[in-house]
Amino acid sequence: MSTVSLVANSQPNRSRPVASKVMTLAAGQPMRLDSGAALGPFTVAYETYGTLNAGKSNAILVCHALTGDQYAAGTNPINGRPGWWSTLIGPGKPVDTDRYFVICPNVIGGCMGSSGPREIDPATGEVWGLKFPVITIGDMVRAQALMLDALGIDKLFAAMGGSMGGMQALAFAAAYPERVFAAVPIATAARHSSQNIAFHEVGRQAIMADPEWSGGAYQAADRNPARGLAVARMAAHITYLSESALQRKFGRNLQDRIAITYGFDADFQVESYLRHQGSTFVDRFDANSYLYITRAMDYFDLAAEHGGQLANAFASSPVRYLLVSFTSDWLFPTPEARAIVKALTAGSASVSFVEIETDKGHDAFLLDEPELFRIVEGFLQGCAEQYGLTPRSKAPSSTPLAAERKLAQPRRGIRADLKLIADMIRPNTRALDVGSGDGELLEHLVHDKGVDGRGLELDPDGVHLSLAHGLAVIQGDANTDLAEYADNAFDYVILSKTLQAMRDPRAVLEHLVRIGRHAVVSFENYGHWRTRTALLLRGRSPIDRDRPLHWWESSNIHPCTIADFLDLTRALDIEIEETVVLGPAERVVKSTHPAPSANLFGEQAVFLLKRRG
Repeated sequence: MSTVSLVANSQPNRSRPVASKVMTLAAGQPMRLDSGAALGPFTVAYETYGTLNAGKSNAILVCHALTGDQYAAGTNPINGRPGWWSTLIGPGKPVDTDRYFVICPNVIGGCMGSSGPREIDPATGEVWGLKFPVITIGDMVRAQALMLDALGIDKLFAAMGGSMGGMQALAFAAAYPERVFAAVPIATAARHSSQNIAFHEVGRQAIMADPEWSGGAYQAADRNPARGLAVARMAAHITYLSESALQRKFGRNLQDRIAITYGFDADFQVESYLRHQGSTFVDRFDANSYLYITRAMDYFDLAAEHGGQLANAFASSPVRYLLVSFTSDWLFPTPEARAIVKALTAGSASVSFVEIETDKGHDAFLLDEPELFRIVEGFLQGCAEQYGLTPRSKAPSSTPLAAERKLAQPRRGIRADLKLIADMIRPNTRALDVGSGDGELLEHLVHDKGVDGRGLELDPDGVHLSLAHGLAVIQGDANTDLAEYADNAFDYVILSKTLQAMRDPRAVLEHLVRIGRHAVVSFENYGHWRTRTALLLRGRSPIDRDRPLHWWESSNIHPCTIADFLDLTRALDIEIEETVVLGPAERVVKSTHPAPSANLFGEQAVFLLKRRG
């Protein structure tokens, strides 16, 4: 049973009541928590943006971070500032509220209208305080599922969030894979590290050491542990930034003085900045909520909840994932995201991953990061097409950046040599393009042949462009990452003009025919007569149309001939199903096995392969 109302919540700032949608849940049957306790009835405060369509298929759940709230977009009624993710959410923005219906709830345990330690216990009529049960990320997600039930939304189009919001998006997709089509966890991890737990403990101890905390009963005593909460915020805020960003913004600049004072006032600008962060934070957040929510993050360990194996959390998951990390984020560094990608890959899930280069630290997901905007918009657009959502209106974009993004994403053509590869791929199959570049081949396979296509690409620019076109691509290294894929995970695995750049071509080829039921490999033939002539007459590595770089600029470390490749397939007992050789004047010769003359006159070769037996 649930009820929905619009109430005045005066708790965040007693001088300025805040209107928010508030839903009462679990009135008839309490919700069982991970701790074993039961909670109910309880309230969830939330905001919505956009319009829910008739089929209720365009809903996106946006989950907030540790100190966030339900005011993700629009104007925050507490401080009059834009919502915390207004750069990403709104009309014509990457999460386009002209197309999607965005729901952002305040987590249980929070202090913005959802049930938490500062709210009233309906059983006693008194403030919960520390009598409120300890909650987990899983509990937050179960409450969100109940909220969606009350709204009549059976399945989300997407769940997304950054930091703790990313934890919730992961947990929701793992717990309810049938209830969400896509998930976008950003700057997050599948478990909280010991370092992060340590930082949280410093913050909690700062709060509890404040005499005003009063054993957690400060509201009843009309007291406020503002000093302790401010110090907790200062310590945490340092982890959201990067050293380079702090240095660029503050350096060792002094604050409103020309010399140090030899005292303990804020001599440096960075000290003043942190003090300001702490003092403004206590005006909008509750100390006990800080204890509860940081503890929920500390307890989060998705692998532990699934038999100690993270891959079990995503086994046979139908959800499409986009994971994003940032180079300067030391709170949730890129290896944390790669661990999730590895687990998803092991289960053959549809996953895209990109690491964005920035010096803005963990908070980059909240700031102006155009590359993040393009990637998220492209991913959601690609998912919307697959999900059958109505295309967005053709009306002019509401922002110049949105117009720039649209112009940057036309459907592309395909090169002749890539078309030869595409012709080997049957429609409506599954394919992995290793070294997918800017996604040209992948896009053709997905849109023109109905292929469930994935990509693996090392170059970040290629990954960004592919994701902006709505393609599923992981930023990774074929030399090491192919080992993470399961046997027969794809119908086809493609390696186009990349074999010669691999550190161990033999091992890579073995992975290709292991991962795919068929492998397609193309390469430039270094046995061609022009190459031989260049070496014989000029004594130099060839430079031509297909190889425009000098030897010291090229990534080709294992150039091979058609004859060399045939030797390798025999050594590995790999069966050749079809061969295509490009000869003079772009002549195409198709056969089961290349003729002896192909090694002399063939400029490029494409092989369709499979393991024997």
